[in-house]
Amino acid sequence: MNLTKYGKYKLQNKLALYKVDKDFADPIYNYLVHGYNPGSFFTSVLANDFMDAISRSHPSNTILALKNLVCFIVNEMPHGITHGSYEAVDAWTKLSTEERRKVLEECRLIFTEKEEIIKVLKDEPLSI
Repeated sequence: MNLTKYGKYKLQNKLALYKVDKDFADPIYNYLVHGYNPGSFFTSVLANDFMDAISRSHPSNTILALKNLVCFIVNEMPHGITHGSYEAVDAWTKLSTEERRKVLEECRLIFTEKEEIIKVLKDEPLSI
């Protein structure tokens, strides 16, 4: 999905509000927006498989960084669609761009296409 700088900013700002570490935010952004497989660690986190996630975690990952990511997932991402099981994670990666966009718009993680067009035409400053 092609987001304007406004759509990208909205989602990146939401991740930043939860203080999600950049090393965690980038794969989650790419998973949500582009449907990319997030890798074994993030797949385990999204599937709510704590033991597998910890076993696959990089040694430099911190508990605080993981807590911040989990807070974002629980509070902002729709359960059962984007996370909650391995099946949900796999299904998200198989959705079309339009289907992913609709879900992200509904949960207000990105602007609607109409909102983005208006912001581009008005050349608004970046804000949520």
